[in-house]
Amino acid sequence: MGMKYMNRRYIFVFLLVFGLVVVSYVHYQFNDNRETVDILIVNGTVITMDSNGTVLEAGTVVINDGAIVAVGTSESLKSKFKAKETINANGKIVMPGLINTHTHAAMVIFRGFADDLPTQEWLENYIWPAEAKYINAETVRLGTLLAIAEMIRSGTTTFNDMYFFEDEVAKAAKEAGIRAVVGEGLLDFPTPNKKTPQEGLEYTEMLIQKWRGDPLVTVAVAPHAPYTCSPEIL
Repeated sequence: MGMKYMNRRYIFVFLLVFGLVVVSYVHYQFNDNRETVDILIVNGTVITMDSNGTVLEAGTVVINDGAIVAVGTSESLKSKFKAKETINANGKIVMPGLINTHTHAAMVIFRGFADDLPTQEWLENYIWPAEAKYINAETVRLGTLLAIAEMIRSGTTTFNDMYFFEDEVAKAAKEAGIRAVVGEGLLDFPTPNKKTPQEGLEYTEMLIQKWRGDPLVTVAVAPHAPYTCSPEIL
């Protein structure tokens, strides 16, 4: 009898505790007035880049519908927001994306080729001949995708590109979800994409019309350099 009584008592206590947990959970869920958002990045060192240079040692970034809606201390925001996904950034830095202001993204395919040479020798004797042989729409697309993967991995979220077949660069950026400023390289002599500067300008006009109003892609006019462009082109 004593053993049966003890077992019943344990079962009763277990059921009582379990019931209290369920009731508390249901009560909490129905009385949780926090706003539901898509993502919370919590407990990271948040470098805000605001005008005061604020750094939050235990910070939270709140993201909803693809936009940052709040930044603050984890303690202050946890009572206001709950998320479909929570990312624990403890021990990590959370900061605005880096911007690479000067790229020829597809040239990653020439990495390690003809290093440590004066610029003109590198261009005239190695790079320009290699570009004439190997650069086309497909190699630009593949090279740009590789470069974008490396940029995203290192925290770059916007890049300013000046190369050839820039429509492929724009499409690669769009596919990857990264911001890009794209400009078709204009030179006095033929490029892998266009034979004359005028054709390059016409291609640029096409880019402007095609990508007008795109949230990720902006088009620029991109004469290459003073030493490769006549005053008329500039």
